[in-house]
Amino acid sequence: MSTRFRGLVAAPFTPFHSDRSLNLAVIPAYVRMLRENGVAAAFVCGTTGESSSLTLAERQSVAAAWTKASDSRLPVIVHVGHTCLDDARILARHAAEIGATAIAALAPFFFKPRNSAELVDWVAAVASAAPQLPFYYYHIPSMTGVNLPVADFLAAARDRIPNLAGVKFTFEDFPDYQACVAADGGRYDILFGRDELLLEGTQAGARGAVGSTYNYAAPVYLRMLAALSAGDQAKARALQDAAVQMITICAGVGVTHLAASKALMPGTGIDCGPVRQPLAQPTPAQIATMQERLATIAYAGFACVPPTGT
Repeated sequence: MSTRFRGLVAAPFTPFHSDRSLNLAVIPAYVRMLRENGVAAAFVCGTTGESSSLTLAERQSVAAAWTKASDSRLPVIVHVGHTCLDDARILARHAAEIGATAIAALAPFFFKPRNSAELVDWVAAVASAAPQLPFYYYHIPSMTGVNLPVADFLAAARDRIPNLAGVKFTFEDFPDYQACVAADGGRYDILFGRDELLLEGTQAGARGAVGSTYNYAAPVYLRMLAALSAGDQAKARALQDAAVQMITICAGVGVTHLAASKALMPGTGIDCGPVRQPLAQPTPAQIATMQERLATIAYAGFACVPPTGT
C-alpha cells in the first residue's frame, strides 16, 4: 500500500488536566496550532503521547478527538501498538472506524520477538485488523529493546503484510535506514524519528520526519530544511545546532526530556498539563531554569506561535 508523508509530523503530547485526567477540549486548538506552524501531520498516542500510561478507552478517546478535530485538514497517524495483541487489534479497528489516515505499531516490549520472522508474524496480525489503512512499523529500540534489522523485516514482510506502507525509524543506524529507503526500489515510506539528527536523516534520504520537538519548535526545522534545499549547508548546520542545543537543555534539567518539553507547551498556546507517573513532573524551579537556558539560544525566535484566535 503506497502512502507518503512529507515534511514534519508532530508526535503530540496527550493533554491532561492538573489531576491527570484527559483534557480533550484543547485538541481542536492543538490541531490549528500545528497547521499554522507548518506541521504536515500528527502521530498520536505514541511515545510522546504517553500511550503506555493510557487505558485502552483513553487511547480510543484521544485518537477520536484528533481525527474529529483534524477534519481531514491534518492527516492523523494513530499508534496502536500494545503488548497485548488483541488490544492492538482493537485499537487498529477503532482507528479505521474513526477515519484515521494511517496506523502504526511498535514491537511488543515485554515478551519480545527474537527474529524477523516472529516480528513479521506479530505485525501482520496487528495490521490485518485494519487492512484498509496504511500501516507503519514503529522501530524504536531504545524503548522496546527490539533491535532487529529493519531492512530484513521489510524483505520478510513484503508478501505477508499487504497494507505495509513504511516505517517510523527512531534509531541512529544510518546504514539500516538507507537500506530501508532503497528497499524494493523505494517502495516504502521511511519516516525519520530522531529530531536531533534530522539534517543527517534528510541527507540519508528522509523526506518525512516524526518528532516530539515539532510540537513546539517546528520553525527551526523548517528553516533548516529550507536552507538545505537552497544549498546553504552552513545555515542548515547552524539551525540544526540550535535544535540540538534546545534538546540538550530540555534533557538536562533533572527530568526526562518528554516531561521537560511538555512543560514548554503553554508557550504555544496549548497547555498540555503534567505527565503521568512513572514520569516525574518538573518542578517550577526546573522549568524556570530550562526557560532561562533556552533564552540564551534565542529559543523564542524559532518556537511555535499560538494559534490564531487565542
